[in-house]
Amino acid sequence: MNELVESTTKKLAERDENLEDMVLAIKKEMEELKGELTIYKAALSNEMLSSRPKQQPMDVPKLEKFKGARSTRDVDNFLRKMK
Repeated sequence: MNELVESTTKKLAERDENLEDMVLAIKKEMEELKGELTIYKAALSNEMLSSRPKQQPMDVPKLEKFKGARSTRDVDNFLRKMK
């Protein structure tokens, strides 16, 4: 009976050590992944900021007021300037 208890105790101790090793490996991998995630978040944040177009004031030329001319050339010129 003593041998059975000792054998079982030994097996349980080995399993305990194996589980501890696995937990340590998982914790190490989690820390590495957290570091990578931080880097990816920073990179994504920087890319999002740099990809936004900067708003610059538009230089829109002022059109001459249409004077009601009946000349097709004047009307065409006015319409071209509007485009």
